[in-house]
Amino acid sequence: MKKLFVTLLAIVMMLTMAAPAFADDTVTLGTITMNNVMDDATYDIYRLLDLESYNVASGAYSYKINAEWDDFFATPEALAYVTIDNAGYVTWVNGDDDASIAAFAKLALDYAKNNGIAPVKSSANDGDMTKTENAETGKTEGKFADLPLGWYLVDSTVGALCGLTTTNPHASVNAKNGIPTIDKQVQEDSTQQWADQNTADIGQTVYFRVTINVHAGAENYVLHDIMSAGLTFDKVTKVEHLVPSENKTTEVTDYSVFTAPGITETTDDDVEDNCTLEVRFSKDFCDSLETNDKIIVYYQAMLNRNAIVSGEGNTNEAFLEYGEEHFTTHDKTQTFTFGIDIVKTDSQNTLIDGAEFRIYDAAAGGAEVKVVLMDDGVTYRRAREDEDGIAIVVTNGKVRVVGFDNGTYYLEETVAPEGYNKLVARQRFIISDANLDSVFNGDVFSTGSGVHVVNKTGSMLPETGGLGTTLFITLGGIAVLFAGVLLFAKKRMAQVAE
Repeated sequence: MKKLFVTLLAIVMMLTMAAPAFADDTVTLGTITMNNVMDDATYDIYRLLDLESYNVASGAYSYKINAEWDDFFATPEALAYVTIDNAGYVTWVNGDDDASIAAFAKLALDYAKNNGIAPVKSSANDGDMTKTENAETGKTEGKFADLPLGWYLVDSTVGALCGLTTTNPHASVNAKNGIPTIDKQVQEDSTQQWADQNTADIGQTVYFRVTINVHAGAENYVLHDIMSAGLTFDKVTKVEHLVPSENKTTEVTDYSVFTAPGITETTDDDVEDNCTLEVRFSKDFCDSLETNDKIIVYYQAMLNRNAIVSGEGNTNEAFLEYGEEHFTTHDKTQTFTFGIDIVKTDSQNTLIDGAEFRIYDAAAGGAEVKVVLMDDGVTYRRAREDEDGIAIVVTNGKVRVVGFDNGTYYLEETVAPEGYNKLVARQRFIISDANLDSVFNGDVFSTGSGVHVVNKTGSMLPETGGLGTTLFITLGGIAVLFAGVLLFAKKRMAQVAE
C-alpha cells in the first residue's frame, strides 16, 4: 500500500550495544520542515522513538522507545515491524519499502488517536509551526523547531499521511496534500450515455453514478448526496473499486449507506444537514487505496410529482468528505422534464369545452401514456407505473399536462364537444428539450407551440317535421278544403237549376 509522503527519508534502524557519539554533540534539538503545506490543513507530529545517538558518516543510529509509546511497541502488530533488545534498543526488520513503512505509520497513527496520545507539536497551536514562502518554488513551508532528536510520525488532517522521518538534526518532508476529487453523472435513458444532464418522465427511475478519484492517504471517506424535492432516493445498487494500473475492477462491500430520517428505514441522525444520503467507507477499505484508484458508486432515484417542469431542472449534487472534516467541491447533475398545453378551439380559434383525450406512443395501437389528475384539480401529470390512468378532460378550452421525457407522442380525441366533429386520427406532437406552451388573448388561442386541436361543425341539413314541411302541409290542406267547398257549391247550383 503506497501512501503519500513526497520524500520519505530512508529509515535505517541499527542496534548497537556501544552507542556511537553524535556527529555534533552540541546539537540536541532538530527541526522538521513541511514543504507545500495547505492553509486549511492541520499538521501534527508524534515522537515514537528517541534518538539516543547517531553517526551520519557510518549510518549508525541508536533508538529507544519514547515513554508514551511503550504500550504500542509491546503489541504484536508493532513487533511485526521492529525488534527490541534487552537494553531497549529498537531495530527495524520489516523492509524499507514504501508499502511496509506506510502500513506501520498508519498503525501507529491509529493507535495514537485511539489511545489519546497527543502530538508533540501541531500547526493548530500558535507558535508550533512557522510558515514561510519558499522563494524558489513559491510554495508555503511550515517548520517545526526545537524538537528533541528522534523518529517522528507526521500526519495531516487532509487524510494524506505525510511520513516517518528522523531529526538528525534537520528533516524535510514534502506534503503533497493529495486531495481526492469526484465526478457526478446521470444516465440518459434514450442513449444510455452518462453526462451532466438528462431528461425523464415523472415516475421514471433515474440512474446516477459518482466517480471518486482517489489520492494516497485515503482516510475517512464519506460520499454525501443532496437530492432536490423532485427526486426520491431509492437505493445504492453497486460500488466498484477500479485499479487502473492493473486494469482491474472489483465490487466493494466495505461500506454502509445511511439516509436522513424519513427517507428510508436505514436512517441516521448524524447524516449531514440537508443531505439525502451518505455512503461511508470502512477504514480497512480506505487503507487499501492507492493514488489513481477510483471508487464508482451507482444509485437510483425516482422523478416524483414534485418535479420542477423545465426551468432549472431537478438537481442532484454530491461531494466527498475526507480526512478530518475536509470536503471536496460539489458536483451537480440536472434532470429535466417537460409539460404541454392541450388547446381546444373551433375553426375561429375560440376556446371550446367538452373534449376528452388520451395520449399514446404510436400513431395507431401502441401503449397509452397514462396520466392522473394532480392535487390542484386542474393539472394532469404522467402516472407512475403503479397508478391507473384517466382521460384528460378539457375545461375552459385548455388543459396542462406535465412530466414528459423528450419524444414523439400522439393525442387521441375520445370525446368531442357537443355539436363538433371528433378527430378521425391521432394528432402527433414532439417534445425536444422544451415545454409546448401556449399564449391566449382572452378566450382566443393566440400563439405558441401548444398542442392545438381544432374541431369543426357541419351545416344543418333538411329534416322531416321542419318548418318548410309544416307550411307546405298547411297550405295544401287549405287548398284541398277550398277545392271541396268549391265542388260542393257547384253541385248545389246544378241541383237548383234542375
